Amino acid sequence: MVDVGHGRLTRQGLIPATDAAALAAAQDLVEAPGAEQAACATAGTYLAGNAAGATMTGCVVTPAGPDAGRVTVTATEAVEATFAPTGDGDRVVQSASSAAFGPPRTVSKLRPLAFCYDGSSALRQLIDNPPTAPTSIEVRFVPDSPAACGGSAAVGNFTTFTFEDGASIRRIRRWVRNGYQEQVALAGPTATGCDPPGSCYQRVDALTEIESPLDFLEDGESYIAFPVFDFADSAAVHLVGVIRAQVEAFLLDGLPEDRFVELTVDPGLITGTCCGSPGLHAGNQVIALCGADPDAVTRCEPDTGP
Repeated sequence: MVDVGHGRLTRQGLIPATDAAALAAAQDLVEAPGAEQAACATAGTYLAGNAAGATMTGCVVTPAGPDAGRVTVTATEAVEATFAPTGDGDRVVQSASSAAFGPPRTVSKLRPLAFCYDGSSALRQLIDNPPTAPTSIEVRFVPDSPAACGGSAAVGNFTTFTFEDGASIRRIRRWVRNGYQEQVALAGPTATGCDPPGSCYQRVDALTEIESPLDFLEDGESYIAFPVFDFADSAAVHLVGVIRAQVEAFLLDGLPEDRFVELTVDPGLITGTCCGSPGLHAGNQVIALCGADPDAVTRCEPDTGP
């Protein structure tokens, strides 16, 4: 019984080691698509760092399109059979962990400041053709075309909204600073209204109320996720995508033609659930740990969506 207990403890330590190895390899593949050999080398490094006595027995990358896939790391570790009968030798425990990577199905830590997909040709270009390096853009409040963002009912190239109906301005300000912790689904673009209805969120006029938390984001110099909309009116905002950007400067009051938000857009890893969505991913990806046993890894199949 002591040997059995020792084996269980060894495997309990091996599982998080293969988890860490799979996650690290998946992150490498997000940052350098196709670099499978380097990603598996990273997996080996993480495994050794978390379980010094373990041996990596496999690192398999299963692509699922140009920006999605699965990496599975398997490892074994010997358990000294102190009380086993003579000749039985050491026992070996095994762990296998898979991590999927790909476009987000849902996104968390979004800010309640949304940007219009077709109101700025420069922003739309970055969404349709994600840059491979940080790219600066100034999003003016006045759309390029009067028909953009909902037409005559549009609210401009950026607007504030609430993730939860009836939320206070104080809560909206907190979401700007820290992000909304729940998962938010993205809908396919329609530009004709709130279709499906669950993809629309209540619009709140709070641009001037979020200046202080936006200042905090500007000073923090970190990349965060902002939603993208294709339709808005005085009541609702229809979310269809996400951009990963850093706030550089902004002016949210005064004449509409003077207002702007300056961003540095850099697609990369964001938080959410994997994988696939009908929304506009803008080159952003998420990673999900989805297997910790040999019979579980086949359930870690990325779905890149339609």
